[in-house]
Amino acid sequence: MIQSINRAMQIIETLSQNEKEQWLASELAEETGLPISTVYRITQSLIQHGLVTQIEATKHYELGYKWMELGLKMFEKLDVRDVTRPVLERLALEVEETVYLNLPRGFHSIIIERIDSPRNVKILDSIGERIPLHIGGANKSILANMPHKEVEEILERLVPVKLEREEFKKELASVKQKGYGISYGEKTKGTIAIGSPVFDFDGRVVGAISIEVLAYDITDERMRFFIEKVYEAAQQISSELSGAQLG
Repeated sequence: MIQSINRAMQIIETLSQNEKEQWLASELAEETGLPISTVYRITQSLIQHGLVTQIEATKHYELGYKWMELGLKMFEKLDVRDVTRPVLERLALEVEETVYLNLPRGFHSIIIERIDSPRNVKILDSIGERIPLHIGGANKSILANMPHKEVEEILERLVPVKLEREEFKKELASVKQKGYGISYGEKTKGTIAIGSPVFDFDGRVVGAISIEVLAYDITDERMRFFIEKVYEAAQQISSELSGAQLG
């Protein structure tokens, strides 16, 4: 029984922690070192429980939506959602744009909360969407504040070219110093995302909030306004999570 659980976890970790999100059975067998017959047997069991799904047309495997259901149930028990939502609601009204909360998960972050822009024109990324950690203003602000060893492991996987990786590290150092990250069309062309990190009571980065705007609609003055507001909101959430009293 314990061996089966360990083998199932090998498959689950392969599906969840790699940039490659869809796998053939043969690829899972090669990556995990398990016999392909074992991979078939375990994945079928995981599929029955909604933990893994198989794309019928391509026969590729990927994580099932059961993980989202379980994750949301756990997240609802945490103070972070109660603290975050009212702050995000105020932020969305102030900046009149859609705002997000992302949490890190392996080599990705996952959008766990979204407050839509009150304007008719808006950008909407889906709750539950997984985004590689080197893409986007929110993710850069998360990466910039993670432990060095974790950052090295993540960047070696997501930014394999050494020269590009070293340049990216310089950008992360700047993000950490400033307290916010900005991305220009990295995930969605024609958009700009401004993100700032959220910390728990131990000072560990637990996520990031961000504003996503249309690039054509932004001025220098508006950008400064967005930076100020997202930074203030992230500071407020971090302070409340740590139990500190805001001045």
